[in-house]
Amino acid sequence: MINAKEKMANVVQLLQIAERAYVYKLKNNRPDISEAEIEASVKAWYLHRPGAELGDGDGVPGDIRRFLRT
Repeated sequence: MINAKEKMANVVQLLQIAERAYVYKLKNNRPDISEAEIEASVKAWYLHRPGAELGDGDGVPGDIRRFLRT
């Protein structure tokens, strides 16, 4: 059975793969793009990824307070 630490490691690894794919796409579409432009675009992508404005899950957004420890 996978524990929480392993699940988080998997999430981070998938995010790193997604970022590398995004950078590859940027460089493929704009071979002359500078590192500063890539960095700015990646930052904007993390903040405003299409389809993830309210999170990455489908359906109604949940209440974040459920994750707070009481």
